[in-house]
Amino acid sequence: MDDLDLKGFSGRVRLFPLPGFVMFPNTVAPLHIFEPRYRAMTEHALAGDRLIAMVRLLGDGGPRPPVEQVGCLGRIIHHERLHDGRFNILLLGRKRVRLLRETDDDEPYRIAEAELIEDVPMPGDQTAPCAEIVELVRQATGVDQDLMELLLRADSLGTMADVIAHALPAPADWKQRMLAESSVEARVAAIRRRLQDVPSGRPFPPPFSAN
Repeated sequence: MDDLDLKGFSGRVRLFPLPGFVMFPNTVAPLHIFEPRYRAMTEHALAGDRLIAMVRLLGDGGPRPPVEQVGCLGRIIHHERLHDGRFNILLLGRKRVRLLRETDDDEPYRIAEAELIEDVPMPGDQTAPCAEIVELVRQATGVDQDLMELLLRADSLGTMADVIAHALPAPADWKQRMLAESSVEARVAAIRRRLQDVPSGRPFPPPFSAN
């Protein structure tokens, strides 16, 4: 996927913190927006660049509980405005972002200055590693056919790693480490190890709520 839609990225991101949820580039998250502050955030995103940064919430105390410093910048690719002001949206993960500092904007939701994080690609020809990863996933019990089709259509090993990391039944801490890791080689190595631990008979991927 090219980055033309991010060419004018301002370096400022609207934050949507959620506990226990880690979003990855190259995946799609269905989200139900019901809190007033996040309704406003969605309205502003739709009227502007359509970008929202998903970040993992680390606490629940105070007006600004801590969040992870690396999140996923997503673009709203579909939205449904409900009669009472709520939204259903589909958010497409686009890039890893590192939060630099939060701003003091007069908005009900949080905003931060952030920088895009580019993948560090695995050196050499990626054909063999891609084929190996696809085969490892194929060998997992109960693999969803839709996931296999996504992997076969992936345009890079980094994309493939992100799709698998999103789908794997793994703790949020592990997923956050995969999100924060820019090295494709390191992500693939971690996924190899994790695939060996997928419990026999457990659906892969799990239901969306498990992420």
